[in-house]
Amino acid sequence: MNFLRKAKLSKAASDLVEFDVQSIDQVVSSQHLAKPDVWLADPEAYEKNGRVLRDSDSPRMLAYSRKDQVLYATDGCNCCTRRVQSDLRLLASDQLQEFALHNELRVELLERLIGLL
Repeated sequence: MNFLRKAKLSKAASDLVEFDVQSIDQVVSSQHLAKPDVWLADPEAYEKNGRVLRDSDSPRMLAYSRKDQVLYATDGCNCCTRRVQSDLRLLASDQLQEFALHNELRVELLERLIGLL
């Protein structure tokens, strides 16, 4: 798991990260697709000021399968998938902004995920 920023999570928050991973894994399995090979989570969406956050207002974890070009996102309650028309790394800045807006994703998460590719 890659994190957007460095942070030490409590056991309870780490359990929520694992729960989100399992949620995405279930969606991947149900669609018979390749497992994501890049994962990214925002630790501040799991725990802030010592308070564990059960869910967030926007996706807090992204996972991407290069093989299937599918992006997975979860906010702790819901998990969704988006097939990407082309390799995420090939999206121009304005295309990335539009993709983020259209899919209600945080640009900073997408940019970091692309950096990990």
